[in-house]
Amino acid sequence: MRLDLAAMAWRITNDGVMGGLSRSRVDFERAALAFEGDLSRANNGGFASVLGALTEPLQPFRGVRLTVSGDGRRYQLRLRSDDDVRGIAWRAGFATGPDPRRITLKPADFEPVFRGRPVAGAPALHDVSIRHLGFMLAGGEPGPFRLTVADVELAAPSGDSACAW
Repeated sequence: MRLDLAAMAWRITNDGVMGGLSRSRVDFERAALAFEGDLSRANNGGFASVLGALTEPLQPFRGVRLTVSGDGRRYQLRLRSDDDVRGIAWRAGFATGPDPRRITLKPADFEPVFRGRPVAGAPALHDVSIRHLGFMLAGGEPGPFRLTVADVELAAPSGDSACAW
C-alpha cells in the first residue's frame, strides 16, 4: 500500500515540549515530503519530529519500503499504534545521503521505545494496529537538517498480492 504523503495530516513535535529550541517544518515538493529545520542542543534540547496519521489502521505490520535522501544524518522512522504521542513508539534508524536510496525495514528492525528509552515487555510490532508513521532526528550535531522522503510503501498483509516484497 503506497501512502499519499501529501494527503496525510502531519503534526510537528520538537524538543520545545521540554524547553528545547529546535525548529522544524514539513513541506511537499512534487509529492515528496521534505522535513527540515534546525536542531538545537540548547536548554537540554536535541530532537525534532513529524508524525502523520494513516487513513486506515494497518495490521498486521509486515514491513515498509521508503525512498529517502538527505544531509548525511541518521534519522528514525517511527510507528505508533494510538493517538497518544506520549505512548510507546517503535523506531528503526536509517542513514541518508545526497542520492536517493531505497530502504526496506521489517518488524525485526524496530524496537519499542518510550521517550527514547527501550521498553521491555512491549507488544510485538506485528501484533499492534499501526495508526501513525513519522520521522525523527534525535541527538547528533546541532544545525540545519533536511530529510526528503520520495515515497513510502507499507507491505500488505499476507495473502494480498498488491505488495509481494
